[in-house]
Amino acid sequence: MLALVALALVAGCAAPRASWVRDRGPPVSVEGGGGHADPGPVHVVAAGENLYRISLRYGVDVDELADLNQIGDARTLAVGRELRLPSSARRTEGMASQSPVAMAAPTVAKRPSGGLARLQWPVKGVLYSRFGTRGATRHDGIDIAAPEGTPIVAAADGEVIYAGTQRGYGLIVIVRHDDGLITIYAHNRENLVEEGRKVRQGQILAKVGRTGRATGPHCHFEVRRGTTPLEPLDFLPR
Repeated sequence: MLALVALALVAGCAAPRASWVRDRGPPVSVEGGGGHADPGPVHVVAAGENLYRISLRYGVDVDELADLNQIGDARTLAVGRELRLPSSARRTEGMASQSPVAMAAPTVAKRPSGGLARLQWPVKGVLYSRFGTRGATRHDGIDIAAPEGTPIVAAADGEVIYAGTQRGYGLIVIVRHDDGLITIYAHNRENLVEEGRKVRQGQILAKVGRTGRATGPHCHFEVRRGTTPLEPLDFLPR
């Protein structure tokens, strides 16, 4: 568990903005680089700081902070570097000294335990970034941090409608289900299924990686109906 939480301190996803395109290439495309408003103040990185702690200190989203400063690998954050902060940044005294685990309260992704949940968790890991708006950008799914190479499984029975590479998402698998839902699994290190293949719930689709616009190993998971992104947690067991 401690190892998974540590991964959440550096992992991140650059909030791809997606649209549905099927006539040519993969059915998900990323438009632009995620423009931000006035970048606001600047923070100078001190010894012992990481991107996650800095985001907590100023009350901003870690992935928005990484995207704004074009940070592809959080491990390269050097002491003395100036980081642009979103205009919404605020300073809350004492935040930086508190435990990031207690403050972020990451959720451990679990296998389904029955009940009314329609999907199962695609990977065992730490839920650290949720669905919704992040400053000037939109996050169409959830991010689950896990060690690189961790299996990613199908959330439900369905058919693989795309397995390949997409700008921003890196290696990606897209599955269409009988009830009209679409699930997306992105930033994979390796895809293990091909387009057109029928898959069962729990079947391994890929392995966790950090391809595309990601600051650490994790699975970016989306649920859609047609082209409309939906809140994944509404479909997953709690």
